[in-house]
Amino acid sequence: MTRLRLLLVEGSQEDALLLLRELERGGYDPDCERVVSLPTLVEALGRQEWDLIISDYRMPGYSAPEALESLKGSGLDLPFIIVSGKIGEENLVDAMRSGAHDYLMKGHLSRLIPAVQRELREAKERRTRRRAELSIRQGKMEWEAAFDAVSDIVVLTDPAWKIIRCNSKLTEYLGAGYSGVIGRDITELFYGEMGAKESIFSRCSALKPDQEDVLFPSLPGWYTVSCYPMHPTESTHGYVYIIKDVTGRRLMEEEKRVTDRELLTLYAVASRLNSRRGFRRIMVDLLSQLHQLLQIDVSCIYLLEGGALTLTAELGLARRFVPAFQELPQDAEWVHGVLEGEHYRCGEFSGQFSGEAAKGALVMGLNAWCALPLTVGSGVIGLLFVSHRAVRPYTDREVYLLTSVANQMAILMENHTLYDRMKMKNEELERNKRALKEHLEVVKRANSELGRLNDAKNSFIGMASHELKTPLTSIKGGLQFLLEYSDLNVTPEQRKLLEGVYEGVTQLKGIIDDLLNISRMEAEGFVLQRRSVTLSLLCGEVLRSLALPLSERDIRVSVVPDGVTVVADEGLCRLVTRNLLENAIKFTPDGGGIIAAGALVTREELLAQGDELRRFYRTFPANLEGAELFYRFTISDTGVGIDEEEQVRIFDKFYGIGEIDYHSSGKSGYMSKGTGLGLAIVKGIMDAHAGMVWVSPGDEGKGSVFSILLPVAGSSPA
Repeated sequence: MTRLRLLLVEGSQEDALLLLRELERGGYDPDCERVVSLPTLVEALGRQEWDLIISDYRMPGYSAPEALESLKGSGLDLPFIIVSGKIGEENLVDAMRSGAHDYLMKGHLSRLIPAVQRELREAKERRTRRRAELSIRQGKMEWEAAFDAVSDIVVLTDPAWKIIRCNSKLTEYLGAGYSGVIGRDITELFYGEMGAKESIFSRCSALKPDQEDVLFPSLPGWYTVSCYPMHPTESTHGYVYIIKDVTGRRLMEEEKRVTDRELLTLYAVASRLNSRRGFRRIMVDLLSQLHQLLQIDVSCIYLLEGGALTLTAELGLARRFVPAFQELPQDAEWVHGVLEGEHYRCGEFSGQFSGEAAKGALVMGLNAWCALPLTVGSGVIGLLFVSHRAVRPYTDREVYLLTSVANQMAILMENHTLYDRMKMKNEELERNKRALKEHLEVVKRANSELGRLNDAKNSFIGMASHELKTPLTSIKGGLQFLLEYSDLNVTPEQRKLLEGVYEGVTQLKGIIDDLLNISRMEAEGFVLQRRSVTLSLLCGEVLRSLALPLSERDIRVSVVPDGVTVVADEGLCRLVTRNLLENAIKFTPDGGGIIAAGALVTREELLAQGDELRRFYRTFPANLEGAELFYRFTISDTGVGIDEEEQVRIFDKFYGIGEIDYHSSGKSGYMSKGTGLGLAIVKGIMDAHAGMVWVSPGDEGKGSVFSILLPVAGSSPA
């Protein structure tokens, strides 16, 4: 059974059943809907798709022609068959003219099935044909849209070169209508009525590929033409010409050529920035590059010398006119403008140059010219003058390029000037270097001689000290025996004289001991005999040995015991404390006080004093590597103090502070002078122990605090 979607326009239920039975008998399975009014008919047509409409001619309230009009109004193409009991011939003809496809009488339904089959088949064919036509129209529209959307001009001609079709690009370029193009000869259209003896189209039509750029009299710009023969059969039926507008490419190529020329010019200038050739030769070489690359006929370089512009280099000037261009008119307005940093360009020489220069330009055929400042930083060092024989003035682009060239040339000139100065400086440095080398040789020989003399001095001091120490010891022992044990009957004056001699011998022995220590320190350093030492006890012993000298002074000296022991050379530590105590006694006035005390300090506490200690030891804290705990022993006094700028220098050999008028003998007299070796010996002993010594101001800036620092044994980190 074939399914049939049937819309039945029938007022009689019985007649409708007869029609359905007949269709079923003919092999159809009707899916039928019966409508009895025009509104229901219109609603049914819009609700779903139908294969066939069968309608009675007359129904209550309307007729088949009215139903047919409703079908037409819906826009559907459905077979419409009229099945009626009675119908006049005139009505039948009108219905067929209105679009009915067939009619049958209700009493003769034998033709129903063939009519239905025929109309369904023809309706299918109509639909197929409409789809094909629609596809063709759609394809044509798409092809025409694509044809017109091509950015190139496309022209189709017959074998005689008559235009049979073109896209809209051609009418846009020509500004003509489509009808004004079709049928015209393509050569005439592009080359004009006179045509061309050897047009690009004839060469393409002869199947000679030609992609050269061409110009057409009727179109602006440059074009390339490609030709493709049409071969629907073996014979040629015409040609397809594709005309491409390459004006943009030509402009880009021209722009590239101009840019390449400009870049080459700038490179030619920049490549000479570090040149070491002669200045004038470089200038002439650069001007030659400008002439070749920028089509310049005459060029000059003027430099400011003594406030006047002087010709430094030129190229292209006739020899007899060089004097006329030797100097520029200083009172000319354009010269002032260029010297202020502005460029100037003009189309002629008259009115801007003196008579001889204008005459020379006329003879040489010069026309347009341009002047540009040579600028370094914010200053103008000269100007660049260029001119050519062409009538056209210099363009903005040429002025911009010449400005860049002028800036590079100014840098080149400045570099060359700097190079000459550097060359002179280098020659001077070479002379100084040779002189310095000679002086170093002299100093080296002098140092060698000083070293030899120093060694001889140390040897002499050591030998002399040893030789002097023995008789002085005998003299001192003899004087001490006479004063204390001989029971000689001497007058007070004689005793005072003997005591004075004894004190002088004691001082002389101290000086000799200092010289021996210094000599030993400089020659081979101190040889340490380490043992456990309690520095506070040692200082107390030294203090007791100074009881006699202190008896002559009104100074309070105290030592604070602490019981801390360090591993050090006892004899050298005794010498350190003695020198520091004697130094404090000498520079503390009567009524003052001295306190000696010690304490353990950590590495972190010392680092907190880094700025102060680094004044005395530049390598601090690297000079204290290997220990974390230290013993600091200080001797504080309320004496005269030490200026900050002298605090470091007092540890130098033979350096003393105070006025020379205060010089007196002895080691305990106030402001008495010594050899200036005591503190130098203290520093040497502390260096030998890997320790430190420094001085700082006392409380409230009064007096001085001398500190010595020794590492505590066993304090190194595990």
